[in-house]
Amino acid sequence: MSDELADQLRPKLVHAVEPLQVAAALESEGLNDKIARDRYGHTDVFSLAEEVYARLAREARPPVEPAPRRPRMLAQLSHGLLYGMPGALLPATSALVGAQWLMPGLVLTTGAGWILGGCMARMVYGKPDSAWTVVVYGLVAGAVAALAIGLLVQGPPALLALCVVQITFQLCSGMLLIHHQEALLAVLMGPGVVAGVTYLVIGTPFAAIVAVVVGTLCIAGVTGAALVLTSRQRAPLAVPRGLLLGLVHSLLTALFLLQAEARYVVGRPDIAIAGAGLVLGMGVLEFRAHCFETDVRSVIRQVCYPAEFTRHGHRLLLAGLGICLAVLTVLSAPPLLLVSITAEGAVMALAHVVLGGAYFLAFLLANQGRVVELCLAQGAALLIHPGLRLVAPVPVLSDTLLFLAACLLFLCLLLVLMAARLRDVWAYR
Repeated sequence: MSDELADQLRPKLVHAVEPLQVAAALESEGLNDKIARDRYGHTDVFSLAEEVYARLAREARPPVEPAPRRPRMLAQLSHGLLYGMPGALLPATSALVGAQWLMPGLVLTTGAGWILGGCMARMVYGKPDSAWTVVVYGLVAGAVAALAIGLLVQGPPALLALCVVQITFQLCSGMLLIHHQEALLAVLMGPGVVAGVTYLVIGTPFAAIVAVVVGTLCIAGVTGAALVLTSRQRAPLAVPRGLLLGLVHSLLTALFLLQAEARYVVGRPDIAIAGAGLVLGMGVLEFRAHCFETDVRSVIRQVCYPAEFTRHGHRLLLAGLGICLAVLTVLSAPPLLLVSITAEGAVMALAHVVLGGAYFLAFLLANQGRVVELCLAQGAALLIHPGLRLVAPVPVLSDTLLFLAACLLFLCLLLVLMAARLRDVWAYR
């Protein structure tokens, strides 16, 4: 009998997305709880509506298709390594500039490049045909910022040049990756990596000069490639909606990470190297976020009820988070073996693993435009670290534990926000 009822109501309920709509249609046809019991054997109209909706959903559901292929898996996984390629030149650069100037300059320049790069990415995604204009303006702004940082640190002239080169690489490599040119970036930076490794083997001043010169030429090639690649996208610069909010988010993110590491870049290599695993694993976080978006959308075709979607979505979310944390843990171990492992270094490495898990969730929320929530969560973490540290100075171990607590808070807040978003099925259609 319920089959006949489903056939009768199908034209009205072709777009039904929940059993309540079916219950309303049944009542509009004059069916009440008594008819549902006497004629269809259900306790009430809502129970009958559940069965009719399930039948309609099964008939309307398309055949289950295999999950979409992920042809860019290796490319996305390589992003962390590609961003970290200039790190091979750091020993040679340090020998020429001096670590006391190099590390503070690099920390500040990395922060500025992070913020500028985030703004450039938002502008390109908002209006792709203005990519060349974005690159040109970004390079000018980056050069000004790098020179200001070099003067602020009050280092030698070589530091000014280094800051400009570093921020140029950040901005232009990001543009190549936006245009899916991972292989080109690897080829262009390959000679610089080889030169940097060669200096580690030889260790002479001349080898350091050669490595820095080769690295600079490689970054010049990356810059030229970014300009050539975007040369046909010369539309006037347009400021997309939400750019200011995105700028605030990038600023808070860079501030949270870099302020924790800045005080240890000189004199505490065990702590300074603790974030290497996160840098190497950024491509993994990006790829897992892409996998989650693909998998959670395929779930919609396999379930009938919103509660089922939410339940499957929570499982996928926890699985993705677990994979990210496991991979970052593995990647964080080898760098620690290069120095004497200390309690402070181990805690800082663990904090970066937790922070990487938070970044995975942040990618998902940012893709849904939840930037305000991200800013608030990041602000809450900043209240813990450096907020509490500014109230009363603490020893190094306590400082690293405080940073770990801030990362845990950040992760928990984003996990709650993302879990709640999975109740909104419409956001994934």
